[in-house]
Amino acid sequence: MKTCRECRENGAAGVPDMAEVLRTSGRMRAEALAMLEELRLLERWGRYGRPVVVGAVAYDLVYGPDLDMEIYCPDLRIEDGFRVLEECCATNPRVESALFQNHLAGGDNALYWQLRYRAGDGTLWKVDMWSAAEDYPLPRSEFLVEPMKRVLTEETRAAILGLKARRAVDSSLACLSIDLYRAVLRDGVRDEASFRGWLAAAETGTLSDWIPA
Repeated sequence: MKTCRECRENGAAGVPDMAEVLRTSGRMRAEALAMLEELRLLERWGRYGRPVVVGAVAYDLVYGPDLDMEIYCPDLRIEDGFRVLEECCATNPRVESALFQNHLAGGDNALYWQLRYRAGDGTLWKVDMWSAAEDYPLPRSEFLVEPMKRVLTEETRAAILGLKARRAVDSSLACLSIDLYRAVLRDGVRDEASFRGWLAAAETGTLSDWIPA
């Protein structure tokens, strides 16, 4: 993943250059949306279900080459997902790999699909896609999109992106993004020191139905 020069230079101090972080986030979100259109993922998945862009691209909190989607299907079939992957791989030379995992019998109760896409600047993007039944009973990321967009402010968006920039260069800050969002939006974390304290005390890394108030 690309990180700004200032973030690397100031890594020990924990003070990323926020102007550069915000520029990087905006550029990467635009690249993600362009990739989504180029691969025609909404159109291709739309033949079999209801595709939803979720995660950082949906919230405008991108700081890494990742795009997340959920697809809710009236008739969930493995062969449909393979058709989507096949079309993407066969028609776009930038797609370098594809992956399928069956989690229907596990805790996720869904099918997992992944594409790896090499952008023109050399960045390797990961596209994570989960397909599930339309009546999927577990927490859905789609339910988080609108509440996240409603509550985010310039201050909290900057805090989240700043912490993501630090996490990108410091493995001791590793956590799920949903945990980082909870820390900032629910518990008032704004800087690296308070985030470290939060990580030490909070339960993290588990499936969560948290939605910001």
